[in-house]
Amino acid sequence: MLPVASLDAAMVIAETPEMPLHTLGVLILDVPEGSEATAYDHLRRLIEARIAGVPPFRRRLVQGPLKLGDLRWIEDPGFDLDAHLLRRQLPAPGTERELAALVGSYAAGLLDRDKPLWELMLVEGLAGGRVAVVAKIHHAAMDGGRLVALLGQLFDAAPDAPPSSPAHDSWQPDRLPGTLWFATDTLRTLAHKPRNAAHAVAQIGQSLRRSAAQGAAAPPPEAPPSGPKRTPLGVPRTPWTGALTTKRSVAFADVPMNDLRAVRAAFETTINDVVLAACTAGLRRWLTEHDALPEHPLVANVPVAVRAPEGEAETGNRVSMLRVHLPVQERDPVQRLRLIHAETSVQKRKHRGRGGNVFQHFSDLVLNLTVPWVLTHAVGLYARSHAADFVPAPWNLVISNVPGPTRDLYCGGSRVSRIYPFGPVQHGSGLNLTVLSTPSHMCLGALACRERVPDLEDITQEFVREVGRLLALPGTSRGAPPAADPSGAASLR
Repeated sequence: MLPVASLDAAMVIAETPEMPLHTLGVLILDVPEGSEATAYDHLRRLIEARIAGVPPFRRRLVQGPLKLGDLRWIEDPGFDLDAHLLRRQLPAPGTERELAALVGSYAAGLLDRDKPLWELMLVEGLAGGRVAVVAKIHHAAMDGGRLVALLGQLFDAAPDAPPSSPAHDSWQPDRLPGTLWFATDTLRTLAHKPRNAAHAVAQIGQSLRRSAAQGAAAPPPEAPPSGPKRTPLGVPRTPWTGALTTKRSVAFADVPMNDLRAVRAAFETTINDVVLAACTAGLRRWLTEHDALPEHPLVANVPVAVRAPEGEAETGNRVSMLRVHLPVQERDPVQRLRLIHAETSVQKRKHRGRGGNVFQHFSDLVLNLTVPWVLTHAVGLYARSHAADFVPAPWNLVISNVPGPTRDLYCGGSRVSRIYPFGPVQHGSGLNLTVLSTPSHMCLGALACRERVPDLEDITQEFVREVGRLLALPGTSRGAPPAADPSGAASLR
């Protein structure tokens, strides 16, 4: 039995029906002709054989009946692999838009906390004989980096890998703890809270002092433009600023990695700068077409992975953030890219100067000032009252860049050709853009509150066009820019 890290516990406690906090990945498999009928069997055999080496797939949450003590992970005593594997069929030939509609509906549902917090759904019937594997994993169980590492464990590195045999008796389930154990654990937890809260305050203070020193040494920032529709936190209001509903929509697209490398080299930026610039173009187009372009830059939360201290196990989520301003008012693609490169350079210096895992320390403080029962009811009240319609959010959206596998992966001889990632949205910030690299492509997944962001695919398609515009400039072009898909549907090829 293991304690749940404070940041992971906060994600469990903060979850509501309007705000599921799982991540999704859509893996597109190019199935050899005649093998479609066996894709599900291959997938099940791989998971069964390798689950012993994937602890998050075996562990479930437990908590005392009064929700006063900490959450714990245990090896699930009632584990049933078939309860985690789903199978769906699209009317053949299934289109990308039909797949997106299915994934959006699937994204809206909460995972069952009475079993390990993951599911895999095999979707058959896609055009060209392809299938999709939709992975749904709670953010408390693993972050994006660990999810990518997990793919390398679960899938084969070659199309002709020998069939996997189930691993029997290689892990042992736990017994569910009884009332006496929970009572003892709760008393111990409550006794340690004052000390833990004091430690968290010290860590936050240290980070703030570092940040202040870094800010004093840096040149003063340019004064932001004046104008209406800006919150006290400097975040402009957008149509997706506010409380969430229970409905979700998704859209996806991809661009060749070589195109991104060519743009990066031509303008001496980073791949992440090019991604942010292309996302900014997509956001600008959407906001302009919905008559909602703000007078100020959008503020994006860009997660940054944080390494565990030396000697400490790599468990739980370890993430900090960059608060990056996106110049959606700028018309010129090159100027947008240069502004973003300058912005990220400054934010990275500030982040290095601040040091530490701020999210982790803040979660430590909040969880040690109260108990899960209080926090759970407070979050539920916040969601039911639609308070996010009035309380300013600290950012407009999340844009995450997850390094993907560096080699091709296979499932029963079927090559994984694309991996589209989708991160959760939060109250006050109903849009998430996540990219993940494969050996050949950068794949973009957009997830949004459906009522707040209609026409979501406009953002993903403009992402593709923006890379094409930058690539077509003198000194960067590797060919003609990609043609726009008149249907607006994302290409899986």
